Amino acid sequence: MKNKKNILLIGQTPPPYHGQAVATKQLFDHEWNTDQIYFLRMNYSSLESQVGRFSIRKVFHLFGLIINSLVILIRRYPCALYYLPASPNLVPVLRDIFFLLIVRPFSRGTIFHYHAGGLPKYVKSSKFPVRILAKLALAKPNLGIEVSNSQLKENNYFSSERRVVIPNGLDVPVEKFEREKSEAVQKRILFIAGLRKSKGVLDVIETARKIKQKEPNFIIDIAGSWQEPETEKLFQHELSKHNLEDHIMLHGRVAGEDKWKLYSSADIFFFPSYYESENFPLVLIEAMAFGLPIVSTKWRGIPEMVENDHSGILCEVGKCDEFAQALYSLIIDRSLHGKMSAKARDLYLKKYTQRIFLDLMEKAFDSVTQKIKAI
Repeated sequence: MKNKKNILLIGQTPPPYHGQAVATKQLFDHEWNTDQIYFLRMNYSSLESQVGRFSIRKVFHLFGLIINSLVILIRRYPCALYYLPASPNLVPVLRDIFFLLIVRPFSRGTIFHYHAGGLPKYVKSSKFPVRILAKLALAKPNLGIEVSNSQLKENNYFSSERRVVIPNGLDVPVEKFEREKSEAVQKRILFIAGLRKSKGVLDVIETARKIKQKEPNFIIDIAGSWQEPETEKLFQHELSKHNLEDHIMLHGRVAGEDKWKLYSSADIFFFPSYYESENFPLVLIEAMAFGLPIVSTKWRGIPEMVENDHSGILCEVGKCDEFAQALYSLIIDRSLHGKMSAKARDLYLKKYTQRIFLDLMEKAFDSVTQKIKAI
């Protein structure tokens, strides 16, 4: 179609449910006004535990994705390419190298959207062939989109013609699951993540043990699926050892209404993560939407999301004494809790709604596609 600007979006959508997949689904579902958008879904993994691992099925999927991408890019030329580079693991990095070195020459403009943290550090520390090929595959896109300013600094390792920061945003159905104000003595603390050591799940145990010494009236709700069998085994051992069964409830993986009900019933959100790929966690946006004060870590993009001592309290990684004191303060101080709750909700409305995110993405796409001359 004459004067139509084409763009091919390639990305993972749920399942599995993780931040990048959820954010990408919003782009796939959006009705775009100015550009002709084509979508190809990455389908390498159906479970979160499969992410980053090699399988023959993934190899066949990669070849199919390359063929389908080339068909669209050639038939719809000139067409820009939108792609989300890998998390810092060998298998996905090799996948990106292979895919991009073949496909990028056929695109008329490239947009890289860096969701996962830690990729530059991983590539820099890789062996010679991987390091050089990764830099070549990821070199000089027309636009590099970062989700946080901390990532903007980190990704200086990969050059781009232009770079912008676009924070994640979500449409959270708060009104449908309006929180019932309760004066219940027992406060509920919510933790949602893929359950692995670096998400801080073992720190939850130690933190709960320390809170219990001061305040017995609390429950920590943990939602998520186990990613590491050895971590699950250690967690269960520590849970029993410290007699915390009455204070910690495991819900497994939750989604949809079940997840929103957990947010609605919570008083505080706890996120002690130091996960290598962590960058701009969507669960923190969800928590802010529900007006939950957040206790989290000074890790990657988290300090840009949580205004320390205003919408939440930030602690050093692994410092369970700090976590416990922060949570205890929010449990006993109703005034502090109320102020942080209001600030968290206000931040969501001003910075992290789906509408704000999609408007910024439209402008970013247009800044690239407007340079493509229609034929």
